[in-house]
Amino acid sequence: MQADIIIEIFGAVTGLLFVYLEIRQRRAMWLIGGISALIYIAVFLNAGLLAAMGLQVYYLGVSLYGWKKWGGDDKDEADTKQTVSKMALSVLIISIAAAAVAYLFLAYLLAEFSKDPMPRADALIAAISMLATYWVTKKYIENWILWIIANALSLYLYISQGLYATTVLYFVYLIGAVVGYIHWRKFRKL
Repeated sequence: MQADIIIEIFGAVTGLLFVYLEIRQRRAMWLIGGISALIYIAVFLNAGLLAAMGLQVYYLGVSLYGWKKWGGDDKDEADTKQTVSKMALSVLIISIAAAAVAYLFLAYLLAEFSKDPMPRADALIAAISMLATYWVTKKYIENWILWIIANALSLYLYISQGLYATTVLYFVYLIGAVVGYIHWRKFRKL
């Protein structure tokens, strides 16, 4: 049990570093995010939160994509800051529809075929977070609004499962999402 807590705390620390780097638009966020995802795969598997665990697998893959998308090996850190943009209405509609389908599918699978203690909440957070992560790779400023929603929902889920270090992490993520939105507005395309 003690080892589980230490692993969770290490995951929370890497998660905090990730969100700091994300707000600052640093490419290294993708590397730290991948490490955090690896740790949280184990944490959420142990807690029985299968959608949260699957979300970490997704984060791991997106970390590789984000690393490549935010700059090649020949670019230095200063060159990886990109202009933040607002998405087109058509992209918004398609994205939300895809997230809704993902939620319904995940909620059904978790409720019917797993012992997930909170399948609908777990599925909703996963669907919102997958979409938010994709939007981060595209530098859509709206990603922060989704993160505010997902992180607020996550607080209830993780505290109810006794994941206290993770609850603190997601509280900081919630604050970070507000700060990130404000910070990224400075880089928005006119």
